[in-house]
Amino acid sequence: MRARLVLILLILLPFFSVAQSSMQRQMQASNAMFRQQNQMFMQQQQQQRDMARNLNNIQTAEEKLANEERKLKKLQTKSTEKEADLKANLQELASLESKANNNTDIKKEIEKSKKRVQKSEEKVAKSESELEKSSNKIQDLQNKIQAAKIQKEELIKKHEEEKRVKEEEKAKKEKEKQERKK
Repeated sequence: MRARLVLILLILLPFFSVAQSSMQRQMQASNAMFRQQNQMFMQQQQQQRDMARNLNNIQTAEEKLANEERKLKKLQTKSTEKEADLKANLQELASLESKANNNTDIKKEIEKSKKRVQKSEEKVAKSESELEKSSNKIQDLQNKIQAAKIQKEELIKKHEEEKRVKEEEKAKKEKEKQERKK
């Protein structure tokens, strides 16, 4: 009886091993498919994070641009005030010089007026350099916004391309499944 049992087991052993290897292949195929789906899901999440980050960068840059433009307007106003102050000081100096006699009080006033003119010129020069810096900063921010918008468009195109490829692969797999069933 034992001999028959051993003999039956030896005869059936190849069938069990084939069934086991078939199960292993199915498990490997399902694991590979799961890994691929997981990887695609991770890629989608990464793309969504990238797009959200890009949108946030655009909004931040636009806010900075608006603040810088307001700052530029204030600087322009101050600059025109300083230029008007400089003109007034120059006119005062010119009127004092036209009255110039050998009077020491007038000479002291002329010196004071020259110092005020010099300070006003320095303030105007400083104001102009601040205006230039602000204008350059605005230009840089506009360039950043433009680059971020271009990057956003590229991300959208890439996302759409990957979506299209995914749909094509899905359709191809469906077609293969239907062919196997026939």
